[in-house]
Amino acid sequence: MPASVVLKNYAWRAGVAGTVWNGEVGVIGGTKFDWHWASLRSITSLGYAADWKATGPDTDMGGRILARPGRAVADKVSGAASGTLLQALLPALPFTCDFAMQVELPRMVLGGRDQMIDGTIKTDAGTCTPKAGGAGPSTIPALILTAEHVGATTRLRLAPLTQRRRALMDATLAENGQMEIQMTAEGAAMLPFTGLPAGLKVQTEL
Repeated sequence: MPASVVLKNYAWRAGVAGTVWNGEVGVIGGTKFDWHWASLRSITSLGYAADWKATGPDTDMGGRILARPGRAVADKVSGAASGTLLQALLPALPFTCDFAMQVELPRMVLGGRDQMIDGTIKTDAGTCTPKAGGAGPSTIPALILTAEHVGATTRLRLAPLTQRRRALMDATLAENGQMEIQMTAEGAAMLPFTGLPAGLKVQTEL
């Protein structure tokens, strides 16, 4: 089965080749994702399992994925990535960013009744720009996003890399996918491109 059957012509796609078992897809900006079907892991996990790797400008990252209807599990995700990938992976974000990231995600579950995230994402200093226009790019320092799964909740915290006790944003992710985000006063001032005012709790769903 050609990979193009599954990966439709999304706005972020720059090309697709191969099959659903072994293939690759290009992302606008120069990054390429390639994957290889893990047959034994697919059988024992009763789903579609694959090993994947992303390479490109400022990007050299890999991991594993297990997909079932309505649920996806990524584990052992590690490496460097460009901030431009955020636009492809999270197109609903109201801003774009230009920085390099270091990703360490031992496990992430999206969809189903046991959603969670465990790991860290560190960024270099860079810039972020709101998509709506008007405001120009904002210069941001190196940041760290920490996700820790405790009990039935994942707690996420964004802070400057060199001042980790200065919370810029706090969030919680419930296992049913309900997410609550709150920006601190420092976060709203430092990250105006998010459009989130200080103190307001925003609820969303993954």
